[in-house]
Amino acid sequence: MESEELIERFIDLEEKNEFFNLKIEKIKFWLYIRFDIYTCLMQNYGLYNKNVSPDAQFSRKVDLVEFIKRMTVKNQFFLRKKDILIFSCARKVKENTYYKCVYTDLISKNLDNTYYIFDDSYEGIYYFPRNVSGIKNLDIDSYRKLNNKKEISFNGQILEENIYSIIEKEFDKPLTIAQKKQINSYLVNVLNTYNDWKKYYYHILKKIKPKLIMIVCYYGFKMMLLCETAKELGIPVVELQHGTMGKEHIAYNFLKKRRLKSFPDYIFTFSQYDKKAARFPLTSDRIYAVGYPEMENKIIEYKKLFKKKKKKKILFISQTIKEIFEYAAELSNRIDLEKFEIIIKLHPREIGNWRKEFGKIINGSKVTIIDNNKNIYYYLAQADYVVGIFSTVLLEATMFNTNIVVIKKASYTYMKDLYENNMAELIDSVDRLEEIVTNNICTSTGTKTYFENNSIVKIKAAIQDIIKKG
Repeated sequence: MESEELIERFIDLEEKNEFFNLKIEKIKFWLYIRFDIYTCLMQNYGLYNKNVSPDAQFSRKVDLVEFIKRMTVKNQFFLRKKDILIFSCARKVKENTYYKCVYTDLISKNLDNTYYIFDDSYEGIYYFPRNVSGIKNLDIDSYRKLNNKKEISFNGQILEENIYSIIEKEFDKPLTIAQKKQINSYLVNVLNTYNDWKKYYYHILKKIKPKLIMIVCYYGFKMMLLCETAKELGIPVVELQHGTMGKEHIAYNFLKKRRLKSFPDYIFTFSQYDKKAARFPLTSDRIYAVGYPEMENKIIEYKKLFKKKKKKKILFISQTIKEIFEYAAELSNRIDLEKFEIIIKLHPREIGNWRKEFGKIINGSKVTIIDNNKNIYYYLAQADYVVGIFSTVLLEATMFNTNIVVIKKASYTYMKDLYENNMAELIDSVDRLEEIVTNNICTSTGTKTYFENNSIVKIKAAIQDIIKKG
């Protein structure tokens, strides 16, 4: 089954069986587990690999300066009124000596409004040092010590009877016992922390009284609860696009328009394409095409790399899919490596265990593995060809002087806008890839630009427009 068919059957199934109305102790819980259940189905059909490895290990030691900051300026109990509240992406990227959120930091530095940035921990670690002002650490544990915790009993039977059994009838590769246990365990945690998070967000929002909230990824439980609480207080929430939003991304596709308390009120997309790419539950006037500031900034920074090189660079973008390694290894055995360099840029999830998962595939081949967190734009700026399957990097490559190739594997149809609009070529064999690179074939015959330009200007204007709407 291909991803296009899977999502159509899934969103039809959830609507027909009224999954959105299912409750446990008055809590409608379907949206909290929807993404995880669908991802498990994708994995079972070979459309996605949930292979996860640890990021680079960070020291848990906190120096004296950072300790003082966390007790004072970063302390979430010392809050006052601000216009905008930003929740940064939990995973940060190290640039020189500082950690940055590639989605929110440039926006915050250019805002005309007052703001706070809440940094969440990633696997228990708060990234530091940071090079932006207004940082507060999102820390529910300190708040929960002041409140009583209510436990909710839940044995998973409601999921088995009302969801899993229906999925098993619809799909020939339903959830495994291990997957069910994992989802059940996750939902238990959601239900038992639900009230704590609601109280915590009320505490924060009533003190700050923001006119607008910005988030990066809504479909984690904590951000969905934030959206719910903000709606109850009449505060609009904007989600910044952080990756591909196509007709096959389950978090953004619904069979029909519906009021979802856990969904953001507005979305800022990378492009005009993305405004129409998914079946959002929002009306079109709540979706703004604004671009991507971090990428625009890096294009300027790496412009000096747009120059003639000794070898042509073929950049493969990995997403825990073995075919990327297979294509790269096979191509390295066919082409003249005096003229070409083949590079695989690992996904952050692969850095810790790529050798175990894919090492055998590239043994004996002359392929360069990039297993660091260096900015992807550094490599895009030098690449003559960029090859991938469904990574957002393929969209970003449209802004660089490079050729884009999409391999017809797994969820390749995420990139339909590229190959159907002549911004990339879709291939299904190494033979065709070899032909393209050795004959210097241009893969684009249409408009190259995918992203909106002047993103900071457009984001600031969109923010003011939403605030004016009240």
